[in-house]
Amino acid sequence: MTLWRIRATVDDRPGYLSVLTASLALRGVNILTVQVQPTEQGAVDDFLVDAPDALDEAELVAAVERGRGRDCWVARSEARGLVDQPTRMLGLANRLVRDPDATAEVLQDLLGADVVSWRPASTDVRAGITGTGMVLADPAGGSFALRRAAPDFTPAEYARAQAVVELAAIVDARRCRSQLEGEGASCAPDG
Repeated sequence: MTLWRIRATVDDRPGYLSVLTASLALRGVNILTVQVQPTEQGAVDDFLVDAPDALDEAELVAAVERGRGRDCWVARSEARGLVDQPTRMLGLANRLVRDPDATAEVLQDLLGADVVSWRPASTDVRAGITGTGMVLADPAGGSFALRRAAPDFTPAEYARAQAVVELAAIVDARRCRSQLEGEGASCAPDG
């Protein structure tokens, strides 16, 4: 058996997800986890599946399409994909608390981004998602730009990533305040 990640958009109507899961089951695919992310185009379903070794990417895509899924993306996965999302998020948050300077690496791990870069504040940068690109506002100033080859980012992923950036900014501000107070100074802005 081989682990795969599958992402597909399904109409958010009663019974449509069951049609997709039945199509996968007919191919011997065992769904280990599923996460549903609502979007304007429908529900984006993210599956971690265990499929027979004989099935390849094209056959999995065909099974998803027969099950009324669209905009399908399939990629091999590893056993670390078995960690549930809340546990994974807590681990990444713990990493940020210990090292808020690791924000870019945490974002990369969280979203499977190929590129994460920080940009200084600019008036022409708008936070949001556009396909496989994402821009996150940094409360400390500037923004993070992310890009990955596939799949497209979802609003739920954007919300998670923005929460990570905000947590890092809070931790970094507290670290700064603690260091300055230790020196007898304060972090209050000059006024």
